[in-house]
Amino acid sequence: MNRTLIKFCGMTNIDDVKFASDTDIDFIGLIFAKESPRSLNLNQAEKIINACNNRKPTVGVFMNQTKDFINNIINNISIDFLQFHGNESEEFCKSFNKKYFKTISINNNTTNYDIEHKNSASAFIIDNSKDSSSDGIGKTFDWSILENNISLMKLRDNNYFIAGGLNPDNIKNLIIKYQPKGLDVSSGIEHSVGKKDFNLMKKFIENVRIPDKESYEKNKL
Repeated sequence: MNRTLIKFCGMTNIDDVKFASDTDIDFIGLIFAKESPRSLNLNQAEKIINACNNRKPTVGVFMNQTKDFINNIINNISIDFLQFHGNESEEFCKSFNKKYFKTISINNNTTNYDIEHKNSASAFIIDNSKDSSSDGIGKTFDWSILENNISLMKLRDNNYFIAGGLNPDNIKNLIIKYQPKGLDVSSGIEHSVGKKDFNLMKKFIENVRIPDKESYEKNKL
């Protein structure tokens, strides 16, 4: 069955992480970029990771931060994947010897994207360029660019997640038409900044799995 991966990002408290860890998602995202209102310090992140109890892989999100800062995080707590949301080079991202995701910021006026990390990143996060704080402002980009832009079409050979403005109401058609490897959501499952809504989390997962199942049944015919 085609199974769309789900990353719940911007987790800030133990209750939300405990709930999410018992659902059918794939990644827990913890933001360390200081520009974000959902940014965590080392102590906060450690408590959240302990609450997760290794039930879901964790992704540490960084944005143009120093190597020392990142090493201090990953040397003290268990982070499974790194995600780089800024203009970090491929060499920099590879230097931590961890699997990593790289964000590509979409600008509807840009036609050429330099996919520098194509041979190194485990996945790409395709996000709205206006989402410059590393966890978004809840705005979608023009998804049609995924099938009209030559640079981005090359990512079909790579794992890519779509982010930016996702919520339970707009993901079904997205999955059916573009079939991304995964979805990355933060504000679309919140009732306030940094506070997840359990009902929205459940609904988001349900609305991902419906087209997954429909695709599976269609391919069986």
